[in-house]
Amino acid sequence: MKKSSNKQLLMNKTGDEIQVALVDEGRLVELIIERPESRRSIGDIYLGRVHKVVEGLKAAFVDIGQKSDGFLHFSDVGTTNEDYRALIEDDEDDDESGGTDEADGEDAPQTSRAGVEPAAAAAVKPQARCGSKTPSADDQERADKRQSYTQLIAGKLKPNDSILVQVIKEPISSKGSRLTSDITIAGRFMVLLPFGGGQVAVSRRVIARKERSRLKKLVRSMLPEGFGAIIRTVAEDQEETLLKQDLEKLLAKWTQIEEKLQDAAPPQLIFKEDTIISSVLRDSLTSDVGEIVANSPVIHQETLTYIQWAAPEMVKNVVLYQGKLPLFEGYGIAKDVESIFSRKVWLKSGGYIIIEHTEAMVVVDVNSGRYAAKREQEENSLKTNLEAAREVVRQLRLRDIGGIIVVDFIDMLDQKNAKKVYDSMKTELRNDRAKSNILPMSDFGIMQITRERIRPSLMQRMGDQCPACGGSGVVQARFTTINQIERWLRKFALQHSMKFQQLDLYVSPTVMEPLQNSDLKTELKWFLQHMLFVQVKPDESLRSDDFRFYTRKNNKDITAEYGDI
Repeated sequence: MKKSSNKQLLMNKTGDEIQVALVDEGRLVELIIERPESRRSIGDIYLGRVHKVVEGLKAAFVDIGQKSDGFLHFSDVGTTNEDYRALIEDDEDDDESGGTDEADGEDAPQTSRAGVEPAAAAAVKPQARCGSKTPSADDQERADKRQSYTQLIAGKLKPNDSILVQVIKEPISSKGSRLTSDITIAGRFMVLLPFGGGQVAVSRRVIARKERSRLKKLVRSMLPEGFGAIIRTVAEDQEETLLKQDLEKLLAKWTQIEEKLQDAAPPQLIFKEDTIISSVLRDSLTSDVGEIVANSPVIHQETLTYIQWAAPEMVKNVVLYQGKLPLFEGYGIAKDVESIFSRKVWLKSGGYIIIEHTEAMVVVDVNSGRYAAKREQEENSLKTNLEAAREVVRQLRLRDIGGIIVVDFIDMLDQKNAKKVYDSMKTELRNDRAKSNILPMSDFGIMQITRERIRPSLMQRMGDQCPACGGSGVVQARFTTINQIERWLRKFALQHSMKFQQLDLYVSPTVMEPLQNSDLKTELKWFLQHMLFVQVKPDESLRSDDFRFYTRKNNKDITAEYGDI
């Protein structure tokens, strides 16, 4: 097994599937998978058509050519509207050069591309002052302006209007994409804001004030009028030439977008985000990445081309894999990849966690896995919980799990130990690029986490629903299905006046078995009860909780007409 104190980026191509793994000290910490049928759409720009405006939701539904309409909340409507700008222009606390000073959190392009809320949308959100129980005059003024803006947008957006929007969250389940009209284009060193109005923000991870000032002045001097930018962490200490090249590339992309818009008709895709390789390199390539390995000559060349421009000093770290074993096996992470689809994850201490997906949340149960003597119970519980906290965060990143996560830790008596587990969880989450919030452990050992969800989890994207249970994890009892069939027959007989009808019943082989093995032949029993000729036939494509009735005369499916399924 190969191990390194540095991080590694492993790019594995198998057929049409591309897998990119981020490995830290020999352990898989992040996995991105892309297939032709499930390409990422975050950052894609569309010319959409407003389908309907729902004032009660403060949102519009926009047709962008996907299966479901996209969701555009009024707070995500861009700042290009002059009336809206007039509402907020006196709320901006700019520095002497007229731009915002900081970008909140990590600057990798996730939601709103740079992990920072659009400045204009943020300006109208009422900010409660710390320790204040009643809103200040400024807070009330902002709230009034936000209400005015809501009414303004509701009045401006009309069905069939064309609007330029960008995907900030992919479709999840039956929900369409989350959209914004605050368009942003992400580059290596900065994120371009075409409608930024001269705003320049710097990632908070750039700490040195002198460097922050240098970057802001430099980028402001380069930006065309009306454009804004968010300067990313990797821009720290970079030369002017590289920053200028990055900006020129971003401006060229925007020019292409403008040109395509001239002849576009909604709904239409206007701009497609970079390939998965370029996106990963742009967002994950940091100075602590010691090795970048690709098993495909095409990906290896694409990687080299990008790094020769973005980080020429790291060209020596790019390797074309020549090993006999598959790439992931050669680097000892194949088992980690396989574990992503397992509900049980073992801990080194002998304990384990169980990860269950529900409609509303993801539930994680922590188990010690072995008995500990009473005098050692508290110590053993703390050790298992601390290890589980690290593993839970790792699994959230690996599986790309978002939304509400509830973790049921092993009960501990000492509140100081509960605090240690909470602190450990917070520390681990700091290394996660996705935004998250966490609450302290309750008296019942429950910890609640919310994690930013911008796409379906890896299991949802890469897994198929179980044909037997339909994703529930439980298969309906065969005799329950038989009872449903008999209710269907009673209803059919009551509603159908003609006797001696001939029907074919198709059921799963597992349901057919008890029907054949009953004391009184089932088909004869049903004839005596309902005066119907029913012939039972197996159908392996049916689940154990499903059945289908067909008329033998014209082979018509009449299940739904007379049934209650």
